[in-house]
Amino acid sequence: MSQYTPATDTTEVALRPEKAAAAPAGSNLKATSIALLALCIAGATLAWVWVGQRSGSGAQLTELRDQARISNSELALLRARVEELGAGRRRLDEDMDRLTEQINQDSEALGALPTRIDTIEDTVERFVGAGDKVRAAWLLAEAEHYMRIANAQLGLAGEINVAQTSLGLADDTLRELNDPRLTPVRKLLAKELNELKAVPRPDTEGIVLTLGSLAESLEDLPLKNSMPDTFRKTPEQPAEELAGFARAAATVRTALSSLVSVRRADDPISPLLSEAQKTVLIRSLDLELQLARLAIMRGDAGMFRRSIGAATERVADQFDPMSTEVRSALDSLRELSTTQLPEELPDISGSLTLLLSLTDAGNKE
Repeated sequence: MSQYTPATDTTEVALRPEKAAAAPAGSNLKATSIALLALCIAGATLAWVWVGQRSGSGAQLTELRDQARISNSELALLRARVEELGAGRRRLDEDMDRLTEQINQDSEALGALPTRIDTIEDTVERFVGAGDKVRAAWLLAEAEHYMRIANAQLGLAGEINVAQTSLGLADDTLRELNDPRLTPVRKLLAKELNELKAVPRPDTEGIVLTLGSLAESLEDLPLKNSMPDTFRKTPEQPAEELAGFARAAATVRTALSSLVSVRRADDPISPLLSEAQKTVLIRSLDLELQLARLAIMRGDAGMFRRSIGAATERVADQFDPMSTEVRSALDSLRELSTTQLPEELPDISGSLTLLLSLTDAGNKE
């Protein structure tokens, strides 16, 4: 018995180091199992994301094709509008040429009026015994000439101030005649003068200068969506060296962040514009602004408002609303759209028609 007991103690002492050595091996096996489990989870997640992404790519491709068709149709409509505006501008240029020629003729006639009046005065003075009848005929001819100038300037050039001045001169001439038979004519003249005074007179020169400044700044306005020339991947910062479970978690996180992105899609999607489309857009805007300039010079309120409205809509739809330049351009266009313009010029031909009828009746007598 005394020899068996020591043997047992020796065996227990020999086994204790083996258990101590087996403990670290079990810990390593457990960490390895956790890492393998994390990798399995990451692989399953990546496979699920990949399958979901592949299943949705067909719908995205169809949507992109629909957007491309819509963009092509919009571009075709825009080109047709540009051609229409070009034809309208050519017609307006022809009208402006004819109008300029007519204004030059009327201006020459108006400039020659003082000379003609002096000639008539000299002729009347040379006549011995020239009576009131000759003087009355001369004053009637002068009043008629003033009225014709007023009608020509208002009807052809929309010159309200010139027409008002000419009608005032005609009324002064008729007052000098002091003929009761011409009272209805002077009554019509007073009515026409009041109508001319009530016509709005916008700052035509200021509006033309503003439109010219907007046309010059179109190239500098940033677009809402523009197609880049090249596509380059943004360089990433080198990641820190990781090991073990932290490295596996970082790998999973990086993979998920590169496959899944979340963004708001409340605003409507606008197609990207190429350089050619941007050129067509800017050209069409420039034509709209030029039409507005011609309309304000001719006194065409309808065309002016249509052109300003079309330009405002395109700037708001196609250019970056967060840009200071775009906001300033929109503010200027909206301010121009509120300009008070004469919707329709008054008819001032009634006094001239009545004067001609009275003159013809007097000549027949």
